[in-house]
Amino acid sequence: MGLLYGVSAQNADRLVEDMVNELGGKKAFYDLNNVSYDMEYSDPNSGMSLKSRETYVFENELSHAVYSEHSALGAKGKVSEGFNGADAWIKFDGKIAEDKQAKGMARFFRKTNFYWFSMLFKLQDKGVNLEHIGSKKTNGSTYDLVRVTFDENIGDTQDTYVLYINKETKLVDQFLFTVVAFGITEPELMILRYETINGIKVPSERAYIASNWDAEVVGKTWAKTTWKNIEFNKEIGTALFDQ
Repeated sequence: MGLLYGVSAQNADRLVEDMVNELGGKKAFYDLNNVSYDMEYSDPNSGMSLKSRETYVFENELSHAVYSEHSALGAKGKVSEGFNGADAWIKFDGKIAEDKQAKGMARFFRKTNFYWFSMLFKLQDKGVNLEHIGSKKTNGSTYDLVRVTFDENIGDTQDTYVLYINKETKLVDQFLFTVVAFGITEPELMILRYETINGIKVPSERAYIASNWDAEVVGKTWAKTTWKNIEFNKEIGTALFDQ
């Protein structure tokens, strides 16, 4: 069993390495230093809608956003959030909020949004466990399936992912994921569409829906996220991420 798992892990490592290289390469991505982009998110299931200008510095995973819409908090006026690599904060009309729920939500969004953007490159990080769990044909394409789990010290919570890596293109066309932080332990199915910016393939159109572990849709309505006006390697001071 140990040998089988070892071979499975080696296969998964190779599949993920090939996928990351197809995206443009991990070094090339991190050499771009930072990114800013406009995010729009809409989930008809929960009624949540978000519109923000997101900014991240890759080193230390710094994260910042200014929202023009933030229905999760029912906030009026300008909302901004930041994460400085250790602590998160949230401001309403320029004033720091001390509300525990709002600060917890800010930490979740800052870390999660950064992760969604850089996830495919972070699959090669230490503490990420990869296992090749077979192949499957769906929607006219054949996929290698890679299960992703995390060591206990990685992240605030440890979710489970199953990547569908297209055997022909080497890209992740879709994946299953949990959201343990919100008590979601049954999977959601995420589908991806890419665009190329600065030589990096970015999954800038996303949609997800409730699923099962066979990637069969069980939900009725898709939640959608789009990233637009993506700009890498800008002049960004780290003071932006401090309150």
